Amino acid sequence: MSTLPRVYFVLLVVALASLVAACVAPVAPAAPGAAPAAGERVLTIGMSGDVETLDSDFSHFQRSNEVNYNTQDQFFLYGYNETPDGYAMYDPSQINGSAIEAWEVAPDGLSATLTVRSATFNHTGNPVTADDIVYWFERGINTKSGYLWNIKNANIDSWEKLSDTQVKVNFSKPSPFFFYLFRDQSQAPVDSVAMQENVADGDPWSTQWKAKNEAASGEYYVESYTPGVEMVLRANPNYWAGPAYFDKVVLKVIPSSADRVLLLQEGAIDIARDLSPDELDNLRNVPGVSVLSVPTRNQYIVGLNNTIAPFDNKLVRQALSYAVPYESIVNHVFRGRALESHGPVARKGNGFTEGLWPYTYDLEKAKALLTEAGYADGFEFTMDIQSGNPVIEELAILLQSTFKEIGVEMTIDKQTAAIFAERLDKKTHQAWLRDLLWYVDDAAYTGFAFYTCDNVINWMAYCNPDVDTVIYEAAAIWKPEDQDRKTELTTEMQRIIIEDAPTLMLAETNLELAMRDDIAGYVHLPDNMLWYYTLHRAE
Repeated sequence: MSTLPRVYFVLLVVALASLVAACVAPVAPAAPGAAPAAGERVLTIGMSGDVETLDSDFSHFQRSNEVNYNTQDQFFLYGYNETPDGYAMYDPSQINGSAIEAWEVAPDGLSATLTVRSATFNHTGNPVTADDIVYWFERGINTKSGYLWNIKNANIDSWEKLSDTQVKVNFSKPSPFFFYLFRDQSQAPVDSVAMQENVADGDPWSTQWKAKNEAASGEYYVESYTPGVEMVLRANPNYWAGPAYFDKVVLKVIPSSADRVLLLQEGAIDIARDLSPDELDNLRNVPGVSVLSVPTRNQYIVGLNNTIAPFDNKLVRQALSYAVPYESIVNHVFRGRALESHGPVARKGNGFTEGLWPYTYDLEKAKALLTEAGYADGFEFTMDIQSGNPVIEELAILLQSTFKEIGVEMTIDKQTAAIFAERLDKKTHQAWLRDLLWYVDDAAYTGFAFYTCDNVINWMAYCNPDVDTVIYEAAAIWKPEDQDRKTELTTEMQRIIIEDAPTLMLAETNLELAMRDDIAGYVHLPDNMLWYYTLHRAE
């Protein structure tokens, strides 16, 4: 009796799962004008799990954010430049219009008039108008969720419809972050007519409907979704910048990373997401496969609760900073494909200041600081981590081992994602470990969002009034001629935070992506998401 090669067995299992799920899950009809199946160009991406939600207002997940980025037409886009390494890199100095075709900022910086691009929503054909922009703002305010964060941090005070194609946005003070924030995946018009047709009792903003339906005007739209199996995106044939190269993108759920590796090697999928460093290493020399490695601003950080002993003592925090095995983390945990972090602003980030970082792996220095702080015999503490992430666990175990050498006993508490996130929000962790990616590439924004006393994501409960003073002044600078002053302020911000050591800065990692070697056109975005629109198959 013959047996199927494993790759064909995996494909058969996936196909059977699709057939079973199709019997119980409805498939959305294709939008008018969808390309015919014959001869279409298809990009297939293997993922570890489902797309969590299509409502970008409530998305805190990278997979969902990526789908939202590719189906919604953001207000603005960064430009990008080609690199010698075969990919393009975003450029925050280039702001291009997308859903917003043109704009004019008032000379005093207190308002901006936005002109809406002529376009239609994919599923209904309704025109994109100023009413949809106004609805987007009002939904963000009334749902008190994701949009509200960007509205507030952009200093937006009010908005008004000027005509069917123009909206005026008013700022409480000049907003240096407005364009950066409004290229985020969630900042895009939604079909207000379709949304209002799907309100429900107790749900005036259609949150239940929107979680499973996109109502956007972007490069792709959701053609079908079979939970647990796949989501199919179809290219928008009427996209303002022209249709995408790939007619269809299939996001296939393949829970086993070993199966994703196998299917990539055999060419059954084009891109494999969510692979371990070992799996990526094993793919580097496989014929037909390419592993992209791009330096990023993604930082692995240990947060120390500055209000809970012993981390209310700056000397203790400095001592642990000297007990971090930086070189071992870069070379062993990340296989040399990372940088040592040198402060609160990522080294690849806009506004990073070199030469301020004093910390090296120096256990004698660490012990001396602990003695000075009154902890000559060390202490015990608990570090919380989210379960299920092998890199985080490896980092935690390494730190546990090295801290023990200076008499510090660290207990690792693995928690579910929900519990871990809840405790972050309530700032009840004694210490935590996670990675953080700064979506806005601006040193003042990083300081404002994470290190000011009263900010909601200041999960360390860190507070230094001197830091707040320089951050707030830097965050108010918006004119190009004042950028030298902004650099002075953000340099001082970095100096103070590095001395205060509210966090342990571990490493800044590369984005690594395994794909077939004929996939070209990768553009690196600041949020490490994959932009399907620019991808194509090399001839």
